[in-house]
Amino acid sequence: MGDSIIRKDLMAKRLKTAPELERLILLEMRRHAVCAGVAAVTVRETSDRAETNWAVAHINALGGAVPAPCQSICTAAAAKLQQEYELLPEFELDMDF
Repeated sequence: MGDSIIRKDLMAKRLKTAPELERLILLEMRRHAVCAGVAAVTVRETSDRAETNWAVAHINALGGAVPAPCQSICTAAAAKLQQEYELLPEFELDMDF
């Protein structure tokens, strides 16, 4: 019974593609000067968390190192977005229906 409640909650969330979620996270991160060097974030589908189907897989910063405060900002931004959005699985993008 617990799984059906979780799935129902997931279905109530709005769907976004990985590039859309990545853009939303970057927008939030760029509001903070410490994250000025962040060039990109990568979102990937995940199945190891009951409350969401996606997570940030990588943060790419100019010069290589991502400052620790910026990693925390990214984690917080992703957690907030995970409450509102689910990742649209890539295989669904190719469907013609």
